[in-house]
Amino acid sequence: NRMVDQDQQIHFAGEIRKNAARLLSLINDILQLSELDDADRPRQVQSVELFALAREVCQAMLVQAESRRIRLQCFGREATVMGDRELLKELLENLVQNAIRYNRPGGTVTLRCGTNDDGRPYLSVADTGIGIAPEEQGKVFERFYRVDKSRSKARGGTGLGLAIVKHIARIHNARIKLDSVVDEGTTITVIFETAS
Repeated sequence: NRMVDQDQQIHFAGEIRKNAARLLSLINDILQLSELDDADRPRQVQSVELFALAREVCQAMLVQAESRRIRLQCFGREATVMGDRELLKELLENLVQNAIRYNRPGGTVTLRCGTNDDGRPYLSVADTGIGIAPEEQGKVFERFYRVDKSRSKARGGTGLGLAIVKHIARIHNARIKLDSVVDEGTTITVIFETAS
């Protein structure tokens, strides 16, 4: 209706597209959580080699990391668990996305996997980002909770990634360990109680 000029049309079209993409992401995360809440839903349980999975996720996330000037690296040894490979991939992708999102340009995200001193398989994602204050650490796995509320919209995300991680860990009889220091970074480790 020519309510705005050509330059403004381009700007508003970009804003509409960006917000539509954010809404779609939110809907997908809510649907994912709903599926994870369904205890009766059948799972595709198989033997999953964690180091191969970590390398696959690292390769897939490389472009996203590079676009934010983040160095992404992966280290580890073979470790196998029984689980749903697609859900474990989703868990790892969410952890890596968060590590990239809350990092600084020039920072590093490191994926590690193997077996710990107790012989339990684990996956961990460490970043050199903003860190999480001690009083916030117990809340980060709640739905819609965001550490950096002042810049949450600029950083993107739905606030559901770590809630999804928590659900997938629970499905796989795994526990989550969080270590974080403000302005130094965060490490989230998922430890599986049983191997294959």
